[in-house]
Amino acid sequence: MDMADYDPLLAPHPPLGAYYHDGAARDGFVRRLFDETAGSYDRINAAFSLGSGAWYRRSALRRAGLRPGHALLDVAIGTGLVAREAVRILGSPRGIVGIDLSEGMLRQAGASLPIPLLCGRAEALPLADASFDFLSMGYALRHVAALPVAFAEYRRVLRPGGRLLLLEIARPEGRAA
Repeated sequence: MDMADYDPLLAPHPPLGAYYHDGAARDGFVRRLFDETAGSYDRINAAFSLGSGAWYRRSALRRAGLRPGHALLDVAIGTGLVAREAVRILGSPRGIVGIDLSEGMLRQAGASLPIPLLCGRAEALPLADASFDFLSMGYALRHVAALPVAFAEYRRVLRPGGRLLLLEIARPEGRAA
């Protein structure tokens, strides 16, 4: 992809030419990256967050309105770091579903979370319309190839009045259109 073709409203960043040649190869790159690091992910995360990650994720979920009785979809669940904090708020894993592109990450999540786990991507959620009260995505928006498509999917699976929580490292450069 030529930089002249890059549209920041569609993708969070242009294809990383050193790692994949175009947007179509992005999924394979992301899948391999996370499959290979899944076993070390939680340790690395704890080190970089100086041990505050669980508190921060739980606090963000509460501030965004997650309450007992809500059905939650955790997109890009990874090893389950956000979903585990959701369980603490909800009081049980019932009603939580996780989806991730990486089977390695799903295996790690499944080792600590007795919830349905699906292999898939944000842009094509294999779930029914209006089936969740809350949708979370932790630190993975940069791996989405088409932001408008993902956000349309989020809206589709959320019930009217549903909440969306996006955890990210960088502050957005502008307002969403």
